[in-house]
Amino acid sequence: MRWIDRAHIALGSVSGLCILAIMAIVTPDVIARKTVSYTIPGAAELNTLLLVTLIYLGLAAAEAKRAHFVVTLLTDSLTPRYRHIAAIISTLVSLGYVGFLAWLTTLAASKSFLSGETTFGVVSFPVWPSRIAVALGLSLLTLQLLVELVRLLGGRPAHIRDREGAGQ
Repeated sequence: MRWIDRAHIALGSVSGLCILAIMAIVTPDVIARKTVSYTIPGAAELNTLLLVTLIYLGLAAAEAKRAHFVVTLLTDSLTPRYRHIAAIISTLVSLGYVGFLAWLTTLAASKSFLSGETTFGVVSFPVWPSRIAVALGLSLLTLQLLVELVRLLGGRPAHIRDREGAGQ
């Protein structure tokens, strides 16, 4: 299952490339706007689509690395056994919720692709690639949560950071 972690982290790196693309679009747009009062047509729309891709493709990688915010106010006071049980329960709830969202967004992405949905603006962009990125990101997060649940049920740490700290 480590290959799944590594695949998610690699895909998270791809989302990092979206940051470079956004910078490559925003910088000349800002310079042109400030110096010659010209806005690059479609720059804002394209950046919006890239931002959506950046966020959702990085979700599974962030979960694999345990980079999401965690509030441990209640679980810190639990014994290790009950903390483990709480981790199983929270992972189950997250898996159900994110799995449901992945299913819904996959349906929306399919509908968007089949209808050829585009943005409204000076330059029209297809919306379906970003909808597919949302569905893919949530599906991969669902897979990552499933991997974590299997690890937790097997008595192992669920996250990469926990496993590395344990010398695994």
